[in-house]
Amino acid sequence: MRNPLARTAAALTLGATCLVLPAAQAAHADPTGTGWSLVFSDTFDGAAGSAPSTARWNFRTDVKALSAQLARNVTLSGDGRLLIDLKKESVSGKEFTGGGVVSKQAFRYGYYETRVRLNDGPGWHSAFWLMAGNGTTTFNPEHRTEIDVLETDSAQPRTTQHNVHTWKDGTTKAPVHYGTGVYDTGVDLRQWHTVGVDWRETSVRYYIDGVLKFTAPYLPGQWTHDYLNIWLTSIAYGVSPDPAMLPARVEFDHIKYWQRDYYVDNDGPAGYGYSETGEWQDSAVGGWTHGSPVRYACAAGAKATWRPNIRSSGDYAVYIYNPAGSGGDPAARAQLNGGTAVTVNQGSGTAGWVSLGTRALAAGTGNTVTLTASGSSCARADAVKFVRQ
Repeated sequence: MRNPLARTAAALTLGATCLVLPAAQAAHADPTGTGWSLVFSDTFDGAAGSAPSTARWNFRTDVKALSAQLARNVTLSGDGRLLIDLKKESVSGKEFTGGGVVSKQAFRYGYYETRVRLNDGPGWHSAFWLMAGNGTTTFNPEHRTEIDVLETDSAQPRTTQHNVHTWKDGTTKAPVHYGTGVYDTGVDLRQWHTVGVDWRETSVRYYIDGVLKFTAPYLPGQWTHDYLNIWLTSIAYGVSPDPAMLPARVEFDHIKYWQRDYYVDNDGPAGYGYSETGEWQDSAVGGWTHGSPVRYACAAGAKATWRPNIRSSGDYAVYIYNPAGSGGDPAARAQLNGGTAVTVNQGSGTAGWVSLGTRALAAGTGNTVTLTASGSSCARADAVKFVRQ
């Protein structure tokens, strides 16, 4: 998604919203409910000592805090584990080396899960987190949302923290933040544990071993809900590592991402199913998430079409976003799969999602939402969503 950041967000100071204390360990933490489709998965199969798939992963290769991150520190175990070796060695002015991987694909809403075992010994900051980037830097000027699913300093292996950070650019934080602070999870993260996050339009829910630990009510109007890459990393940070406890390693035995709801924008990764007929231009009106671009057309009959790639057939509630405001088309017509038209008042109407009804939809790319300009003023096109029921 492009990030013009045309509007100025009001400063928000937001703390831990719903921290759930430790509970009994669950054996597995796949998402519950119907309609989930596995979109991305790696069980790290491959020969011992080989590299993870470079078709799926970039390596983390920055120099940050107390370590340089090296691609050669990341290998497969031969029995389904990703290994990040932590070493005492001098590279690029640092006395330690760590590493990690960053998914080449970027995703948005859905359920993300890994199983992880951390190292013993102080000085290492290991994390399962989501942020736009390719691993060469954590200061990507394009990133906007950062979701820290698990963030643990190895000196305190029973603790972690969960965060939503927001960014204006690569180095300047935006005013929205939710977080737990460091807390005792009730489990030893030097043993295997399953960690997951369920990111939806109105909330981010964090889980350890299937137990809900924290909920952040992070809304798209607060800041840009952009597309995020998956990071599995460990760097030397804070307290200097103890050389007597090196080499060490952090292990992951799978990473999975499931999708349930489908959003199609007019640009970016979710713009794959968007098309226009007629003359459309960029608008200064804000869209469904902070900084989301909106398109407009004033001629009667100009049409915008959104076509999702639905992975699982079922019942979906379908909505189109109405970027209402002065000069908007009061009689734009929205249709789901060519059915009965719904009038969308983009002039004096209320900005927000407009229901097009709930329908049984087939999997695939055969479903469409169209918006047609009436010609009485300018129609605006932003996004549609298909929410699994």
